[in-house]
Amino acid sequence: MSSKSKLNLFIANPRMSLWKLTIPMMLGLFVNSIYILVDTYFVGSMLGEDGTAALSALGYVMPFYFIIMGITFGIAGGTTTVIAQYIGEDNQKNVSQTAQNSLVIAVLLAIINVIFTYLFGADVIAFQGADAKVLSLALDYFYIMAYGSIFLIFGIFLRGILIGEGESIVPMAALGSGTILNIILDPFFINYFGISGAAYATMVSHIIVILIFLYFIFIKKITYSNFNFQNFNINFKIWKKIFNLGIPSSISMLIMSCGLFIMNTILVEDAHVAGYNLANRIENFATLALISLSTSQVTVIGMFYGAKKYDLIKPMIRYTTIWAMIIGGFFSIISLLFIDDIAPLFFPSNSTLDLLMKESAIQSTIDYYSIMAFAYPFIGLTMVSSRAMQAISIAWPMILITFSRVIILQCFLTYLFIVVLGRDVLWAWYAISLSCIIAGIIAYLMRLYFVNKLEEIK
Repeated sequence: MSSKSKLNLFIANPRMSLWKLTIPMMLGLFVNSIYILVDTYFVGSMLGEDGTAALSALGYVMPFYFIIMGITFGIAGGTTTVIAQYIGEDNQKNVSQTAQNSLVIAVLLAIINVIFTYLFGADVIAFQGADAKVLSLALDYFYIMAYGSIFLIFGIFLRGILIGEGESIVPMAALGSGTILNIILDPFFINYFGISGAAYATMVSHIIVILIFLYFIFIKKITYSNFNFQNFNINFKIWKKIFNLGIPSSISMLIMSCGLFIMNTILVEDAHVAGYNLANRIENFATLALISLSTSQVTVIGMFYGAKKYDLIKPMIRYTTIWAMIIGGFFSIISLLFIDDIAPLFFPSNSTLDLLMKESAIQSTIDYYSIMAFAYPFIGLTMVSSRAMQAISIAWPMILITFSRVIILQCFLTYLFIVVLGRDVLWAWYAISLSCIIAGIIAYLMRLYFVNKLEEIK
């Protein structure tokens, strides 16, 4: 099925088209989310006395890893939007040019990642204040993940191209296959290489994902884009469009990564960092479902925007918003009911030396969800509102919303409660929850303003 015929189907039945994109993407990301939890379980349970320290080590590495993912997902998201808009305009030449130029951008990002890792990586990890044992484990994991991220970068860009064309089955198959392999390899690699084994398994899975993408693109030739590069040229006009739509998302994710970094330095205690890290990983079940829905929304609305079908945009956004808040509310209920049973599974049961640290980390995770449960519907509202604005070529509000939530509200309030007022870590979770609720309201009001202006053009 060509992308042009997909455009016609999207126009004919927007809601069904949204779910045809969302469900496969959601399944693929859910499998990936399961892997993240399994990876956490193996690291925590297979390393004996080092298990809890290893979980803390993952927490110190995650901000850097999220920075790489954030920048890449952001710019790749710009690629997705630009491709969807060009398909809406029925401009296959620019669709192909966008896909090809985005891969050149991926090469540049990979080079920058390697240089930054080599020059500054260790200092970034050490600066967060981990003790010697945790720092050693963190660096063992960090370097493999950081250098192996070049494969992650290319995988994300290839996925972004396919999603922009309205293709979600192949990304699901690629991500699912790589994740299943990762889960299989994890226990064996961790058994032989320790915490480094978890990073090696992840790197192998990223390579497999790329190979699957390349098979479908070059052998099966499923794409609307042309990847023969015979008529390729560097098109800075397309680069500008990709960056204008993608950089705000990248900066927003960079702000969130910096927020994790700042939170780690404020929380100080390794047990609280481990609990916060585990809470974030479990949270992927909700956020990845919302990412699937909001990303699919970008493809559908981007095509409508390119085709100047403005009358279809507002009903689509309203429909997506309702479902995003339903998904967030469902996760709120699940987390309240089952987090007491889930959290202890990811900490080593055979540890005696770190018993107090383990109990503190588990309690931190449980407390986090007891407070954050009220915020998840608003997280859904924020995500679909921000991405809807991106789809109609208004991406800068994403930066304002994220900065307000993470830096002005979350980190400032956490610092105020924990450092200045000397309150319990519970108050950090209050700060995060409150920041998510306020950000959701801000995103919704900004979305209403810009979408209403779009309707005036009609």
